[in-house]
Amino acid sequence: LAIPTDYAPWNTNFIRILFQLLMLKRSDATAVLANQAVFPGGLLDNAADESVEWLQYFEDFGVPQEALRRLVLIRDDRPAILAPQGTGCYDRFFKRSNIWSREITLRLTAVRECFEEVGVLLCRSSKDLDFGPVSCVQDVPNLQEWQHRVHNKPSEFLSLCKELKVVPDLWALHEWSAWASPGFLRKGYETVFFIVFVDKQPKVFEEPSEVKETLWLNPKQLLTMSSLDELYLLPPQVYELSRLLGIQEYETLLNFAIKRSQLGTCLYLPVIYECEGKMVSVLPGDDFYVAEPHLVKEVISVPGNLEEFKARSKRLHRYIHAPSIQYLEMNIPPPCGHLKPLIFQLERQKL
Repeated sequence: LAIPTDYAPWNTNFIRILFQLLMLKRSDATAVLANQAVFPGGLLDNAADESVEWLQYFEDFGVPQEALRRLVLIRDDRPAILAPQGTGCYDRFFKRSNIWSREITLRLTAVRECFEEVGVLLCRSSKDLDFGPVSCVQDVPNLQEWQHRVHNKPSEFLSLCKELKVVPDLWALHEWSAWASPGFLRKGYETVFFIVFVDKQPKVFEEPSEVKETLWLNPKQLLTMSSLDELYLLPPQVYELSRLLGIQEYETLLNFAIKRSQLGTCLYLPVIYECEGKMVSVLPGDDFYVAEPHLVKEVISVPGNLEEFKARSKRLHRYIHAPSIQYLEMNIPPPCGHLKPLIFQLERQKL
């Protein structure tokens, strides 16, 4: 979730970043480590998010079928998490027992989870249903009660939308990236990141069992806090924040996200190599990436030191994982027309 800022202090490199992102500090009960910060989001609920009742509600609300079809990318190279679930035909889009398009269901998940975690309802009423690229935030009477209901029963999110006469603003969620846990982890996840823009900072109400604190900061501020051990960020968060270091303007980021989202997404499933006790995570495009990374069920040991391992590759797209990203290297064009992550260096104040 990105917002514009009217003012940002000059840093020592004379660069101002005029947008902020929303990140959440996980509660002590849900955090992997102390001060873990994540983007808003959560797990797909099949019963709630794939319910065909959503399609009927969109139709009754006046959403044209073509507006929903616009969200679906028809490509042969879609990652599994975004591939159609089943053998649906696009002509029978509205005639199924469940929603088979993951571009729709995962957007519903994202909007629902944003409301569950921080009480921000990204929806549109009939009077502002223009399918625009910047989202609307709706006021919710009895917010805390509804947040509790949706948290305990995700299908209540549809009831909330019907009560307020709004629809989830799926068209303002721009497909950004997809990540998966390394194959050797016993309990891994696949996730899709969407980026959504609003024109002013919304009020938030943290769900206490999941969220300890909300942070509105720019990418450099968040990476600085991570470097100072004030936040714990997993590698996908560090990588995605590093992509944004080269963009200063809210409008620039918005325009880029709109155009890039039509190019699809490449799944980043790290393949882990062990080199003299260091864990090197290799990503798509690197010479040491494998054709079927999901089949790699163990860390691969390689001889030599880090420099010798690097010298064996011409194409580099990798980072050292210890436990977050260190020494990110990429000398190839980013897949899917994306931004190249920049190296973040903590600025030390001179005494």
